[in-house]
Amino acid sequence: MIRIVTAARLAGLRADLDSADERVRQLLGTLDENWARYLRSVRELSEEHQAAEWDAQVAAEKAAELHQSNEQMRQAFTAALLVIARQQHHIGELEQHLAAARTAPSWLYLLRKYGEPHSLHPTAAAAKEHAATCGASRTGWTSSDLPAAEVAWRVEAVAVVPEQAAERVAGAA
Repeated sequence: MIRIVTAARLAGLRADLDSADERVRQLLGTLDENWARYLRSVRELSEEHQAAEWDAQVAAEKAAELHQSNEQMRQAFTAALLVIARQQHHIGELEQHLAAARTAPSWLYLLRKYGEPHSLHPTAAAAKEHAATCGASRTGWTSSDLPAAEVAWRVEAVAVVPEQAAERVAGAA
């Protein structure tokens, strides 16, 4: 079957074709705009993703640094506690020395040889025993009114001043 197309019909078809072409161009323009917007969104999301990964890496490094710092502080704290414990022990020892100094005898015994100081002892018996090791007689110790320079061995009680006892104990420590 053969169909004859008139010029008016052909002009109408061309107008429809031009209208369809124009619609396709509009749709392609809209598609291009939407595609460009999509690509921008993808690029922005990609940049945000990279920034988030970078932030996560920085946060992980910071957390590791904080963990290390925390561990160092914990070790320093432990060391400080050990120092404190040692110092408390040392303070206890010093307090014991101080208590010993405070309870030191109020009298010491000075052993003199011909009036000159020879040695100092905690008891008169200890002074006499020491004199015996130096050649004095173990017996015959008596009181005498003779001057000290005329007596070979003599024991004298000497009062201890508390400050001197504390200095003696501190010097021994």
